[in-house]
Amino acid sequence: MNSKWYVVHTKPGNEHRVETNLSNQEIEVFLPLLEMFQCSNGRISPKIKPLFPNYLFAKIDIETHFYKVKWTRGVSKILGMGNEPIPISEKVIQAIRERMGENNLVKLDDGLQEGTLVQFISGPFKDLVGVFDKKMSDGKRVRVLLSLIGVDVSVQVSRYQIKKVA
Repeated sequence: MNSKWYVVHTKPGNEHRVETNLSNQEIEVFLPLLEMFQCSNGRISPKIKPLFPNYLFAKIDIETHFYKVKWTRGVSKILGMGNEPIPISEKVIQAIRERMGENNLVKLDDGLQEGTLVQFISGPFKDLVGVFDKKMSDGKRVRVLLSLIGVDVSVQVSRYQIKKVA
């Protein structure tokens, strides 16, 4: 078999359905997931979402599986030029897999380094700007230096309560 990786475009919100349907047809699929955090009512809650919304990867022999995949419930199309599906490099899949940490979730580099200016996006310090100091050992909390009334105060907050100031 001449299997290659292709990008499958799914209908909105159908990534998991397509993943299941293709797996049931014994087609190898790869749906990279990411842990995101949403703030609602002052509480931060984790949500696991696809790294590429409405897309997943399928390793298929295009001669054998093209119509099988194309007509799978939840699939919009296989990406390519015109009607010609174009495979992607195995290196792309490897690069994403190398960024996967615990629970098979993709870890993105947030660009936070000592001295980076950050802004609080939620919590009691919302809209204040501070200086990123360091990540705490659990990886989910960070220490930020805030300059309040002329005194630098070190505060520990959730990593998801701050964003890098551009």
